[in-house]
Amino acid sequence: WTMVAGGGASVVYADTIADMGFVNELANYGEYSGNPTRTETREYVKTVPDLMTRSKHPSGKPKILLIGGAIANFTDVAKTFDGIIDAFKEYADKMRQVGVRIYVRRGGPN
Repeated sequence: WTMVAGGGASVVYADTIADMGFVNELANYGEYSGNPTRTETREYVKTVPDLMTRSKHPSGKPKILLIGGAIANFTDVAKTFDGIIDAFKEYADKMRQVGVRIYVRRGGPN
């Protein structure tokens, strides 16, 4: 699973997952750019944990959620992450139940 916010990073992440031989494991790919509000981000993000928490992985493996982005020239990253956190608070118990692991990678000036 991957959710990526931002232009260039999304291509790098998706390509890397595919190059490592895990393209069949890539279940969701999202990109959200353009300086969204906290509320817009929360509503967009809720789609990912909703889909991820509907069932456990058939083999019992954890589900991986990768959040990343690169250069955010005009995006308020703090506002974006506030929206992500808001969405995760709603799904925290379900995410724990199905074994979601979250990895965050940010870069850029903001």
